This record gives sequence, structure tokens and C-alpha cells, in this order.
Amino acid sequence: MISVDEATSIILERAKALPAETVPLLDAVGRVLAEDVTSDVDLPPFNKSAMDGFAVRGDDIAATPVELRITQEITAGDVPSEPISPGECGRIMTGATVPEGADTVVMVEDTEPAGDSAVRILRSGQRGDNICARGEDVRTGAVVLRRGHLLRAAEISLLASVGCSRPRVHRRPTVAMLATGDELVDIDTAPGPGQIRDANRYAIAASVAAAGCQVIDLGIARDEPAQVRERIERGLTSDVLIVSAGVSVGEYDLVPAALADAGVKLDFHHIAAKPGRPLLFGSRGGHFVFGLPGNPVSTLVGLLLFVIPALRRMAGHTEVVPRAVSAVLDSGLKHKPGRREYAPCRLRYDNGIWRAQPIESHGSADVAAITRANGLLVMPEEAGELAAGASAQAIPI
Repeated sequence: MISVDEATSIILERAKALPAETVPLLDAVGRVLAEDVTSDVDLPPFNKSAMDGFAVRGDDIAATPVELRITQEITAGDVPSEPISPGECGRIMTGATVPEGADTVVMVEDTEPAGDSAVRILRSGQRGDNICARGEDVRTGAVVLRRGHLLRAAEISLLASVGCSRPRVHRRPTVAMLATGDELVDIDTAPGPGQIRDANRYAIAASVAAAGCQVIDLGIARDEPAQVRERIERGLTSDVLIVSAGVSVGEYDLVPAALADAGVKLDFHHIAAKPGRPLLFGSRGGHFVFGLPGNPVSTLVGLLLFVIPALRRMAGHTEVVPRAVSAVLDSGLKHKPGRREYAPCRLRYDNGIWRAQPIESHGSADVAAITRANGLLVMPEEAGELAAGASAQAIPI
């Protein structure tokens, strides 16, 4: 049995970013850039008005009020018809090109009509007011996003602005999931005596999909060695295989033997964690296997601490381990030393301090308790009790 930190180190040492692929821009949402992207244009590409108003020469409005002759109207997409000369101005709309000769835009609110073709400027301003200068955001040839950057809506907008229609991103991991056990039925089946619905497979699918990976469902394998082995072989064609239940050392825990028969080399089988002690990790070729305990809370904790960080690393992310905060306990909590324990809690931020209220739980099968939690308190291996008012690490979930 190894520590949580040792297990994390082994997994992240083995997991590497997957190769890059070129995809259409909208297929890159949620992906990680595999190479730097440079701009092929200045942004903005021209001097652009930030307001509806009048494009003027700064010298003409040094003293106000002053009347100027309107020589043109420029809307977004127009090319100005002529430069602005002394004593002239152009009516201009937001987003339109500022004509040559003009160096300031006066807002409509600071003007009043002065006949059909003139305007009275009521307030002076500074040169450059209400103008977005060409290239002030991005210069041609500048790196706009670097490799390793997560592509969200803002990044997609920026890539579109610089003409990057097919970015190179890291490939999404493919993840096969398999549940094992004669007691399991699918969720649309009424459980008979001794049966339970297979909730873990859906928890795995939800977590994997939320991490941006492709999910392959291998269904439920009965407690028959040949069936378990056949499903495992299918799963090993994916980047990662996650097996739920059957990973301990009981007579009907068939997964370790099936993995050995398939040539999977295990890096570890048990970890000093509660819940989640009988968690295994191994590989065959470049394909990884996680075996998660059958209890649903153990599955969720194993996903959070070990599986999702590996998937994020494979997808190209640089920050992959869940962050913890230091929180003050509202009430005390006991645990048996020897394993690192993760207990559900309610976290809140109160006057600059994180506070944590432990949530009553009936153990690793009590998934309802997790739904009332927004954090996991981390109780160190050596601690026997954390008193009310003590500080502890907590992982927001």
C-alpha cells in the first residue's frame, strides 16, 4: 500500500500530453493549444471610433463651444470619403474607421445641432479621446496565445479575430468505462432482490465528459472471468480504461486477474486513503487502466484525486491537481490515523476566511451525503482528531 502522494506522483509521471491535431475552430472549445498562435493583422486593424459622435481635429476644439462643418458620415464598414480638414468634422458611428486628419471623437452627448450641416462642440477633450488606435491591442506577428492555453469562449473569439480557423490542439483522451458485478442492473431497470442500480458508471461518464474527454461505455460485465477479460481487451484500445468494482482481493473480485491475463502491468493496487483504499493503476503499452472501488463515494473521490488529473495531463493541461484551501472547522472531526481521509463538508467564505462544516455521512456508500457537500476535508494520515476551530486543508468540489 502506498501513500496518496506517491500514487499521484506515479500517475502524473506516467501520463503525458497526447499528440496534437488540427481541428476546426469550434471543435477546439475546451481543448488545450499545442503550439503558439500569432496574429496576421493589427487589432484593431484601423483607428476605430469607440463612440457615436463626431470625428474632429484636436486643434479645432481647444476652445469650446465651437461650430464645425459636417463633411461626411461614416458608419461601421465604410471607408471615409475624404480627410478631415481644419474647421471640419465627420459624423461617425461606433466601430467605424476614423478618417485621416481627425485625432479625436467627441461624443454626441457633448454636442448640439447647429443647422443642417454643422454641429456645435460644447466640450473640449484630449487627443485620442474615444478612439481605439490601430494595433493597440495586438500587433501583426505578435503571439496572441501560447501553447498550453485552454481555449474558452474568449480565446475562440481572439483566434477568430486573427484568422486562426484551424488551431492545433492536444487530442482529447478516449476513455472506456466498465462496471463489473452480478448485483448490478442498469438505471432503467427495477432492482430485484440483492440488486442495485449501476450508478458508478454514470458518475464516471459525467466526470470524464466534464473533463472534456470522449466516453466509451462498455456496459456491465457479469462476474464471469471470460466476460470480464473480453471487455477489458476492448477497453484497452482506448487511451484510458476505468473499471468500476471487482478490484479488491475477494473471490469475486475478478479484475486484477483479468488485467494480469491481458498483460497489464500494475504500478500499485492499494493506497493509504479513505475512502478508496483498493484503487489500482497500471498500463499496457501506452494505454492506462484505473480500477476504482465499487462504493460510489470511493469512486467519486478516486476520480477527483487520481483519474481526472491524469486525463487533464493527457489533454495538455499544466495545472491538473485539485487545489485545496485552508479552512477553519466549525465543528470537530475524528478519524483513525494511518490513512489520509477525505470527509464531505460545506465550505463557505466568511470575512476573508474559509470555513468548513463537516457533513454527517454513513460511509463510502452514502452518495447522498456528497450531494450536500461542496468540499472534501483532508485529514492527514497522522491526525486522530481535528478540533473545532482548527485549520485543515479542504478541496472545493
